Amino acid sequence: MGFCTNCGHALAEGAHFCSNCGVAMGKTDAEMSQRKTVYGGELYKCPSCAERLDSFMSSCPSCGYELRGAGARSRVEKLANKLGSTKNKEQKIELIRNFYIPNTKEDIYEFVILATSNMNSYGYDFEAWNTKLEQAYQKATLSFGNTKEFQYISQLYSQAQKRKRLKSFMKTLRSSNKLQFFLSFGGGLTMVWAAGAIEKNIDTSNFFGSIIMFFGRAISMLGTLLFIFSFLIIFLRKKKVSN
Repeated sequence: MGFCTNCGHALAEGAHFCSNCGVAMGKTDAEMSQRKTVYGGELYKCPSCAERLDSFMSSCPSCGYELRGAGARSRVEKLANKLGSTKNKEQKIELIRNFYIPNTKEDIYEFVILATSNMNSYGYDFEAWNTKLEQAYQKATLSFGNTKEFQYISQLYSQAQKRKRLKSFMKTLRSSNKLQFFLSFGGGLTMVWAAGAIEKNIDTSNFFGSIIMFFGRAISMLGTLLFIFSFLIIFLRKKKVSN
């Protein structure tokens, strides 16, 4: 019995076409009877002694050969160098967006560190980095398994997501006058109430009590300003609409 060289389906005796995929069988029965074995992925070996190497090794455990020297720059390192030499913001964003996330563990690991460190600044390229970080994290989930490296990647990813939520909230706050009003009004009212509670319960006959009272009055003043600011927001909004 032979097998289809295209899909591996078993062939009837003397068949010239595969009944499964329809590909013509031009090879001999002897050739078709051998299934093909295809190997995927990459196997790393020491260039000095051919010892099989695991990911994240900096030297060969068998002969001590130092790996990934100055000539073996990763794609992530090349990206970082390109970004460093590019001054135009739009070009930088395009470089980030068009960067293909590598499949090797080392490169994924390096890219996550590069992306999250650049996201700390909340710069113009924040969204571009965040999009690529999502892709890198998905690859890391499939590639690393439950390793200490993946735990560190997850930690960096979680921190980046917190920054993303904070950035989204600040963007909403800047664009929503209604939210600004409620936060200012509520914050001012709370601060005035807290200052009043301090004045009622603090003994001002001693030095520390006087200091606490001073801060309480400062909080009350700040709360009053926030309270006034909340109504100023409404006034400015109405004025803007009328214009």
